[in-house]
Amino acid sequence: MSHALEGRGGRVLGRSLLTVANVITAAAPFAADWNDSHIFNERWPAHARFHAVTALAMTAALSSANIWSLWSSGSGQPSERFFAAAVPVAYWAPFFLAPVVPGTAVDDPPYPVKRVAGVPVSLLGAAATTATAAAGWFIDRRSAGFQAA
Repeated sequence: MSHALEGRGGRVLGRSLLTVANVITAAAPFAADWNDSHIFNERWPAHARFHAVTALAMTAALSSANIWSLWSSGSGQPSERFFAAAVPVAYWAPFFLAPVVPGTAVDDPPYPVKRVAGVPVSLLGAAATTATAAAGWFIDRRSAGFQAA
């Protein structure tokens, strides 16, 4: 496996996975939340909607900055890769913490979250995006190590 990560091919694969994780982090929350189930839900207090909008804007801005940073300079600084992985992980990993906090739920009637094998698709997506970011970081890091050698 280590030979597959050597050189430019590993860098491109790692950066591509980091880019996918950041595109998902920028776009999926808008697709899921900019509707009647969240932002325009009349049952939500105005301040809760405020926080939802700021969270969407923050993830879109940070993810966009990560994508630009990954591909614009070509310097491949470790901090670029770190933050390109950290933002998606920081957004999606808490999806597994939130349901254990009393009074929270993954869905709110009348807007049930679809499930696959009993698992909410939002948690499946969170797991997949977190894994994609982690894999991208790992692959890019390994390929950078081979280039430095």
